[in-house]
Amino acid sequence: MTTRQQRVAARGRRLETVAAAVTVLVAGALCAAVPAEPVAERDDRGAGLTMVAEGVSRPDAVDTEPPEAEPFVMPRSAPTRLSLPQLDADIEVFGADAEPDGTPPVPEKDDADRAAWWRGGPSPGQQGPALLVGHLDSVKGPAAFARIGSLKPGAEVVVEREDGSTVTFAVDSVEQYAKDDFPNARVYGPTKTAQLRLITCGGTWTKKDGYDANIVAFATIRS
Repeated sequence: MTTRQQRVAARGRRLETVAAAVTVLVAGALCAAVPAEPVAERDDRGAGLTMVAEGVSRPDAVDTEPPEAEPFVMPRSAPTRLSLPQLDADIEVFGADAEPDGTPPVPEKDDADRAAWWRGGPSPGQQGPALLVGHLDSVKGPAAFARIGSLKPGAEVVVEREDGSTVTFAVDSVEQYAKDDFPNARVYGPTKTAQLRLITCGGTWTKKDGYDANIVAFATIRS
């Protein structure tokens, strides 16, 4: 196994199905690179810590139920840009397939200012959870999803699409999970409406193991 393959394998587990006819990515860690010096606050032991902001974790607000009737959805179109007005962030998005071993697509370590859309799943605006994955930080500093953990409920997430349309989502909840306790069905399973998942690394950082958790922002289509 090459060094690249070892890094990929360490990020998560393989593709599996969590609901009928819905193949989803299963992952515990979604960062391709371990920064030499993390942007997260470090303690005197050299460990870094990043958490979601207080009051933004609202598990009961997240739609994770299968659809009961056909909802309004938009035609499929690849996302090209992501705007987060609360964070004053404008991020380029590119489509990507799963890694050869089935782990989620993640930007290369030298491409940390962009976010990857898993094109094996829904596009933003289609029914179900569209997945956008970005780095928290890199050796150069904060990366595309550096402040995802501070998004507040109701915050707008605006996605520009290849067909020239835009779709706006509202944040429902921002949650953090340990890599070995990642809720696959909750994050990747079927939903009644068009949903968005913004996923990055989180938790404690160490030079030996990198980050030990993931941060996920859940959002629902608004318009």
